[in-house]
Amino acid sequence: MDKKYPLSESMTGFVKESLSFFHSAVVDQGIDAQRLAYNAMTSHFGSSRPIALQVEDQTLAGVKVRHYQPDAPVLNLQVLFAHGGGWYLGGLDSHDSFCAHLAHDCGVTVTAIDYSLAPELPYPEGLNDIERVYRSLSMNNSSSILLMGDSAGGNLMAALSLRCRRKGISPAYAQCLLYPALSKIGSLPSHLAMSDAPLLDTSSIDYCWGQYVSLYEYSNAEIEELLPLSASTHISLPPTMLFAAEYDPLIDDARYYQQALIAAKVPAELSVIRGLVHSGLHGFKSTSEGRQFYAEINSYVQSQIKKLAG
Repeated sequence: MDKKYPLSESMTGFVKESLSFFHSAVVDQGIDAQRLAYNAMTSHFGSSRPIALQVEDQTLAGVKVRHYQPDAPVLNLQVLFAHGGGWYLGGLDSHDSFCAHLAHDCGVTVTAIDYSLAPELPYPEGLNDIERVYRSLSMNNSSSILLMGDSAGGNLMAALSLRCRRKGISPAYAQCLLYPALSKIGSLPSHLAMSDAPLLDTSSIDYCWGQYVSLYEYSNAEIEELLPLSASTHISLPPTMLFAAEYDPLIDDARYYQQALIAAKVPAELSVIRGLVHSGLHGFKSTSEGRQFYAEINSYVQSQIKKLAG
């Protein structure tokens, strides 16, 4: 057992299986090979969709989306989801299993966004896509929308909330950020302390940022969207639920963001999933830690449904 990262048997197996798809040789083969490997990996861990669920691919505000609707969805809340994958991997299929089960188990409509990927379309293109979808969905009632995203998707949803505040767009009801990337790599203690963590080390994070950002000079507003923790103020942002993995360089991104939100009088909670590694969401059916992670996400969504119902 690794003394620094004492993973359980199921999490050790998850890491090994993940690396059997996405290993260093694949990285050396370039972006296309990495995308194929990532999709194969996420498909391997995925499970079939629940039967009592309507799934439809559409184009909304010029952006491809996938709607997941249970037979009798709640009407007071809908989830808008942005997938992870370092801003350059993933899509509607990579997180299909998670979105389908969340919609079914919580009785809530989930809309997943197939946003533009870097490096072909770097920042701000993916975020622009997400903003367009959010504007379209929120035309009737933005107070019913729960933003959710994992990793890079968590970054994008935090950025969307900041952009909405800056532009005077009606804010979402709340945001749920799953091990999000929110700061400049190397700026927080966990970036160094867990620089060699399983499945996501700091060199990999650097690589992802290199795909996402261009070389031109960014304005202060753009820097805040790229690095939400660096925002000059966090006032008037949506209530936030943060989840972090115990063995993840990004654990402090969640911790420090919670502190920044609380300091700005924004309700913010944090749950650290013990024994979990980054990307552990894909093990929500196959690992004990992933099941715990999913159960807590499910419980949070259910609590918001009940809260809105009064």
